[in-house]
Amino acid sequence: MFISKEEIKSHLYDYQIDQITDHDDTIVTSAIDTAVAEVKSYLANRYDVSAIFSTSASDRSALIVEHVKVCAVYHLLLLCNVDAIYDRYEKAYDRSIDFLKKVADGLLSPDLPYLQTQSGRPSGTIQLKSNKKFTHSF
Repeated sequence: MFISKEEIKSHLYDYQIDQITDHDDTIVTSAIDTAVAEVKSYLANRYDVSAIFSTSASDRSALIVEHVKVCAVYHLLLLCNVDAIYDRYEKAYDRSIDFLKKVADGLLSPDLPYLQTQSGRPSGTIQLKSNKKFTHSF
């Protein structure tokens, strides 16, 4: 598992997690798995998600760990809002999704391993863009 229940405690207290899940750790595991799948779906076109999510402990990208935690907490809070500020987590979730969309679109480039072809070269697509046509009206 990429993150554990213990790591979610940086966002929710033990008693909140236990009240939301009714002491059922399978619900926490499900929320974490959903969050990992969600983050993977944004990164999969450009980055080597199997390499990113197979790391453990200090080898993991702290940025990706944080976004997975935020997504997992958000999915837990959808079940029940026990003594937690839902609006705060909803905004954090929206910021994480916005970040992941920018990464997927190539606007941001976190320090993650890129997908590679069989020859070992980075794979991906090339985008050519230009500014909007500018005309003067005299």
